[in-house]
Formats: sequence, C-alpha cells, structure tokens
Amino acid sequence: MNAKNPTTSTPTRIVWAVISVAFAVLSLRVAFGATPKIVTDFSNSIALSLAFGGLVLLTHYLGLLSLGQGALVGVGAYAALHAVNDFGAPVVWMPLAGLLAGTLVGAVVAIPSLRLPKAYLALLTLSLAVAYPIILKQVDGNLPVTLHGAFVAPSWTGIAEKDEHIWEFFIVAGYAFVTLFLVQGLLRGPIGRAFIASRDEPEAARAFGVPVYQLRLYGVAMSGGMAGLAGGLLMIPTNFNDYTHYPEELSIKMFALAMAFGGSRLISSVPAGLVLIFLPVWLIDRNWVVEYGWVGLFKSEGFIYAALLLATAYLTRGKGFMHLSERRKQRNTETSVPVNRQASAVADKLVAIEDRLNQLEEFVDERPDIRSRQETTD
Repeated sequence: MNAKNPTTSTPTRIVWAVISVAFAVLSLRVAFGATPKIVTDFSNSIALSLAFGGLVLLTHYLGLLSLGQGALVGVGAYAALHAVNDFGAPVVWMPLAGLLAGTLVGAVVAIPSLRLPKAYLALLTLSLAVAYPIILKQVDGNLPVTLHGAFVAPSWTGIAEKDEHIWEFFIVAGYAFVTLFLVQGLLRGPIGRAFIASRDEPEAARAFGVPVYQLRLYGVAMSGGMAGLAGGLLMIPTNFNDYTHYPEELSIKMFALAMAFGGSRLISSVPAGLVLIFLPVWLIDRNWVVEYGWVGLFKSEGFIYAALLLATAYLTRGKGFMHLSERRKQRNTETSVPVNRQASAVADKLVAIEDRLNQLEEFVDERPDIRSRQETTD
C-alpha cells in the first residue's frame, strides 16, 4: 500500500482547476472591461511572471541566487526590438529573439560562475544588473527606441483596430501560458528531480552519475531564457525601449518577490508580477510615494520590499510563503505513512501465516506415503 500523493489527488486538482478558471475569467473581464492603461499594466505583469518563474527555478529547484534578472529582461527586450527594427522579423514572433538572447547571456554568465562557490553567481549577476543600463545607454543612446511595427488584430477576432491593447494582451497571455505549462511539466519529471538532487545532495548526485555542473548550467540558461522571453513580451504592450526601464533596483525587487512568493509551482510567479507592476501604481494613487520622516519610510516602496524579505526569512526560512501550504501537505502525507506501514505489516504477517499453513498441508499429505512404505518393508 502506497501513500496517496496530495499534490496529484482529485481535490487538489479541482482546486487548481477552479483557480485557473477564475483567473481566466478575471483576465477576460479586465481585457474587455478595463481601461487601456490597466490592460497594458496587466499585460506587463503577466510578461514579467515568466522572469519570476525563472527565478523560482533557480532559487527553489537549484538553490542558486541571481540578482540580475532585471538585466536579462532588458537583454530580451533589446534583442526583440532590434530583431524587428534591424532585421524585419514579424512582430508576433519577436519575443523568440528575446528568448534566444536571454538563454545565450544566461549561459555565458553561468559558465565561469558555476565552477566557483554559489555566491559568485549572485555577485556576477549583480554586476550585470548594475552595468546593463550603462551599456544600453551607450548602445541605444539617451532617447527611447520605438518599435517599428504594429499589432493589428486579425478580422476573425472581432477586436476593433482602436482596441489593439486587447489583442496585445492575448498575445502576451498566450506566450506566458504555454511557457509556464511546458517548464512546469519539465520540473515535475526526471529533470526536476535531478535539479532537486543537485541542490540538496550534490556530492551524492555526482556519485550516482548526475552531471551537477551541466544541470546547473542548463537551469541558469533556462532561467535566462525565460527572463529574455519576458523582455520580448514587454515590447508588445510598451512598443519602445529605454535604459531607464532596467535599473539595478528592478533586479533586487524581483529577487525579493521571487523569494516571498516562490514555491514548487511556477504559478506562484503570477502574483509576484502583479505586485511588481501594480504596487507602485497603488502607492502613487494614494500619494504614498517616498517622503521624509518615519511616515514616509513606512509608505515607501523600498521599505515594503525590505519588510517582505525579512518576513520571508523569519517566517518561512527563505523558502517562500507558498512553501507553507506545501509543507502542510507533506505533514498530511507523513501522518498517513504509519497507517500504511501498519497495514503492510499485517499483510506480511498474513502472507507468512498462509505460507506456514501450506507447508503443514504438504507435510500432512506426505505422511500416508511414509506409512505405506513402512508396511511394505515389514
């Protein structure tokens, strides 16, 4: 008798199905009923959820730290924009250029840093986050670079030409959904288990023939590819690129949110993207911007992120608030294990008794033959 896995049980699947349907209904309501500004912000948050998914992959599956995810988002945005402006790529497929660029840069950063202790990856990515706005300013100049293309909805969608923000939202949501679905499928299989083995027991994993360095390299490259794809998707609703979009504070905020909302499911990256985009809007609407004095400190965005990191460290030991629900499922599984062990022990005893009875029956069947042999000899 095996313990029933709560992550694949029918009630859990029903809950996730209900949450997915509710989120889809909310997305459609926002897309068709909200103002273009809110729809654009919602599209940006969904695009950035892919970058957060890459951070979840690094922190919670590989045990690595990256402080330059914002720079990789900028790399993807630059590659996607110039793929259209300089090479004439179709605007619908331009996020794939960001995917390739982010994967390449992530691999380039990972090759030297992964041969050293884990802290070097965090330091190197932090250096990338600081240097990228300066490099982008030197390459593209001080002025924003506009995308030479338009997203016109096909006639079969029924979306008017003036409502291009709705069509842009569906493009971003389609890319994000497919990517999160595919990556989550990989992490639920042997690749995800190999990632966790290389995180928890790297020496034991090497002893069993697991290529730890190659796995970490693939993981960092995959995380960079997801960030680059997010940057390419940001060009769809924004339509221009600027070096001021990717300060080093962006990477630190993304790291804080990924640590707070992280878990074994990449769907936890969606609320992180919503907080990153809509928290500044919410603060500005209520005039809760950075001010002097203690009141302004508590109302500032930076203080909120610092408090979120401290709460994550003290309450979840750095594993994220989504880990609390997963730990509760593990406890339920552990409580069901003794019952299964008792049942298996009883079954083993019954099998042993049955074997003993069979032996006794065989012994009884053999006794008449012995008596007949004794009579013939007499």
